[in-house]
Amino acid sequence: MKTWIWAPVLLFSSWAAFGQYNGNKEMRHHGMLHIVEYELPINGSPYVDELYKKGTITIENPQGTLVEEKLMRFNAFTGDMEYLSEGTARALLKRENITVTLGDLVYEVHPYKVRGEIFRAYFNPLNAKDQKVVLFQRPLKHFRKPKMPDHGYEDAREPEYFDASTYYLSIDGAAMVEVTLNKRDLLRNLEAHRSELAAFIEDNDLNLRKLSDAVAVVNYYNSLEALN
Repeated sequence: MKTWIWAPVLLFSSWAAFGQYNGNKEMRHHGMLHIVEYELPINGSPYVDELYKKGTITIENPQGTLVEEKLMRFNAFTGDMEYLSEGTARALLKRENITVTLGDLVYEVHPYKVRGEIFRAYFNPLNAKDQKVVLFQRPLKHFRKPKMPDHGYEDAREPEYFDASTYYLSIDGAAMVEVTLNKRDLLRNLEAHRSELAAFIEDNDLNLRKLSDAVAVVNYYNSLEALN
């Protein structure tokens, strides 16, 4: 993927010398306005995986369960689960009775709240669903626009898609609460076994900004709950 940025430069003649710049360039003259176009590559991808892969859609209805296989991929920029239907890309509905298994990931639709308003999105459960506390990831990507340099000796900032995933806890199946992956926020939300979790983190030298370590703490919390 590529994007274009336009750099207008006022000239006092129809000729100017430009050194090599970041990316390909094309010069256009519009009277006294000289426009230099730089073709910049877009870094990253809006998709969790660019390739369509065979996935399983499970839809639970009062009449029964519908299971269907489709070629699919998840667009983390738009939040859409895309599937191919007769060669055309379509988006799966965001309904809570729909579950998608795609590769090693499970995608479930859940409601979440932003400034008092309810939305629905796809989430990945990161530990077993039959446990008291489940940690969810909402796969999300943002797009950073290109930026022209302030000075001619600097490079332009290339456009890119970057990971901006958010994380949520659901306790006893209750509404999900957004959490930050750090020690303070996780312990605040798992207050019932705060001292045991703090000791577990220290004994195992865990860094809760790492997703695998955060999952380990949630699993340990659930093991303590199972003893009660």
